[in-house]
Amino acid sequence: MTSRGGIRPEGSDGSDHWHRESIAWQYKISSINKGRLRLALFLHILIGLLMFFRLLPGITGAFGLTVVSLRRLDLPHPRPWEYAWLISLVAAVIGWRSTPQNNLFLLKQFVLGLVVFGLSPIFFGFFDLKNDIILYLQERKYTYEMLGFPAVVLWIAFMLIALQLHIFSLYFSYVLLGSWKPRVIEKLKAR
Repeated sequence: MTSRGGIRPEGSDGSDHWHRESIAWQYKISSINKGRLRLALFLHILIGLLMFFRLLPGITGAFGLTVVSLRRLDLPHPRPWEYAWLISLVAAVIGWRSTPQNNLFLLKQFVLGLVVFGLSPIFFGFFDLKNDIILYLQERKYTYEMLGFPAVVLWIAFMLIALQLHIFSLYFSYVLLGSWKPRVIEKLKAR
C-alpha cells in the first residue's frame, strides 16, 4: 500500500494487481445493462411521442374537440393496436424508475407491461395490416397515405423498430433480473 504522496512499497512494481479486490460480477453486469436498458427506454419514449402526435387527431376527436391544424395533416384513422401500444409508455416509465435503486418489483412490472402493451399490439398490428402489406409488396398499391408516403410502409417501419427495441429491452431486463437477484438473496440471509 502506498500513501497519496508516498513511494511504492519495496518489491512491488504494480504488476501484482491480480490478487487485489475487484468489483463483483453482478455489479459490473448491472452497471452496463442499466445504461443499455435506459437507452432502449429513452428510444421507446421517443418513438412513443411520435406515435402520440400521430394519434393526436384521433384523441382530440374522441373528446369532441376539433383542431383544424391537425385535420390538415390528413392522417388515416388510428388503428386499435396503436392506442394499445401507446399504453406501453407507462411500462417504459416504470422500467426507467426501476433502474436507480435496482427495484426488482418495478422491473418485473415493466417486463409484464412491455409484453402485454408493447409486444402484443405489435403482433396484432402485423396481423391487422397483413392484407395491406401483401397488396403493397405484390402490386405496390396502398389504401392510405401518410405525410406523402404509403402508410403501410411507415407502419411497418414503426413496428419493426418498436419490435427491436422491445426485444432488446426484454433481454436487458432479463440480465438485470439475474444480476439483481443475488443482492436480494444476500439481504434475506443477513436477516
